[in-house]
Amino acid sequence: MSRFRRPSLGPGFGYVPGEQPADAEAWIKLNTNESPLPPSPQVAAAVAAAVAGLRRYPDPDGEPLRSALARHHGLSPEQVLLGNGADQVLEACFDAFVDPGDTVLLTQPTYSLLPVLARLAGARVDSAPLAGRCGLPEEMATGGAVMRMLCNPNSPTGSWLSPGAIEERLGAVDSVVVIDEAYCDFAPASCIPLLAAHQGWMVVRTFAKSHALAGLRVGYALGHPDLIGDLAAVLESYPVDRLAIAAARAALEDPGHHRRIVEMVVTERERLTSALRSAGWEVGDSQANFVLGRPPGGDAASVAAELRQAHILVRHFRDGVHDDRLRITAGAPADTDALLAALGIRG
Repeated sequence: MSRFRRPSLGPGFGYVPGEQPADAEAWIKLNTNESPLPPSPQVAAAVAAAVAGLRRYPDPDGEPLRSALARHHGLSPEQVLLGNGADQVLEACFDAFVDPGDTVLLTQPTYSLLPVLARLAGARVDSAPLAGRCGLPEEMATGGAVMRMLCNPNSPTGSWLSPGAIEERLGAVDSVVVIDEAYCDFAPASCIPLLAAHQGWMVVRTFAKSHALAGLRVGYALGHPDLIGDLAAVLESYPVDRLAIAAARAALEDPGHHRRIVEMVVTERERLTSALRSAGWEVGDSQANFVLGRPPGGDAASVAAELRQAHILVRHFRDGVHDDRLRITAGAPADTDALLAALGIRG
């Protein structure tokens, strides 16, 4: 930490991503919720064709991807905003709707980037603890927050709330409601159909998980044109490059490949959950592409270290809240086999 850092941030500030070893190293990566399959075969050809245009800036609105997403979700292009990954879109929400000193409501637990963004914005954070399938706590609907944010399915637990349960709690609040649906393709339903009835709601999505494009960083927001205009006003110019636009459009236009990714993830997620539970792990119900589990005895750090010796990476959060648990990505069948073998579990 230098002496020039903002005093309000202090030492130890910042988001900590999962370990990302070099591509050439032989690791089984079950720590960052990446796809078990590569992108659609159509992506490589689309990217190669886009290379010829790299001397020019991309379309500032991300066309033709923006219009393709609008058609895909049954919305108008003015209801879609593209960003350099969903994280940039989430950051833009703070830039557009939160002044220093304003209150933001987050669930507890939540995506660990959100408190970091709130602190950068100088916001006051109130937290509402989630309670399994019981719906959103009343605290999410009360108070004078200018913005309410939740991940559905939740990160890092994988728990999911029905759109009806979210609407019952937040349908009448007078603030922006941001629903991060990064993992929603692995869950039963989306809140996107509710956007027409709630002009203060936004849904944030990504191509990283179920379209296997984590390396190209394409995210987007869906909502009322006025909210989307607010985000566009604070977003950097040309946020999504030509190659990413072409790749994401190609992935979107291959629903069969997308379906194969989702089906593999759901199958391996359920297999992993069953095997871990049979071995005495405490594993919550997940509708994401990962599970969060407590090994017998609760020494998650030691289990993570043992797996690392076997060149298998899982995510251990040393935050005092989930330090007795590991988040494990649902990988390809061979990855699940290797993980269970390293844990001494018959799968």
